[in-house]
Amino acid sequence: MPRPGGGQSPPRPPAAGYTLVEAMLVCAIVAVVTGVAVPISLAGVNRSRGWAGTRFVAARLVQARAQAVGHGASVAIRFDGAGELTTLASLVDGNRNGVLTREIDDGTDPPLTAPVPLASLFPGVVITDEGAPRLFSFSRDGPPTSGSVYLRSREGSRFAVRVLGATARVRIER
Repeated sequence: MPRPGGGQSPPRPPAAGYTLVEAMLVCAIVAVVTGVAVPISLAGVNRSRGWAGTRFVAARLVQARAQAVGHGASVAIRFDGAGELTTLASLVDGNRNGVLTREIDDGTDPPLTAPVPLASLFPGVVITDEGAPRLFSFSRDGPPTSGSVYLRSREGSRFAVRVLGATARVRIER
């Protein structure tokens, strides 16, 4: 095409950019990678919540032992409810005969802490009913209630918190 004043205009370079087919291919690849990565990430998050919930329960049991020594009276951890409605509460012996369920219910053995719903802190983590005691009692100088608390995360990982009777040690097992 002639320019005013003579001469030819320089040729235009090809247009830079991507075709619609290339853009759709990239979107499809991103969708596939995301579809594979998200479930794996969520499983890892749920497993981490299960592990954190287990450590929380173990720490509350260790704390109860320390409170029993500090208060000079029996202290217990009580698990109430089932599944995602399970709560944990610390209670202290009010009349020096140990923490008893009937005395908890009638107010003789008062709570040290308000009940804490486990699911509010660790969503998807539940305490399972596998014959575990619902009340773990620790005294200042005697043996504690021995037993295990079993937890399960949303993705199926299982954990156990064990209280050893003779030593009052608390152990976590996967």
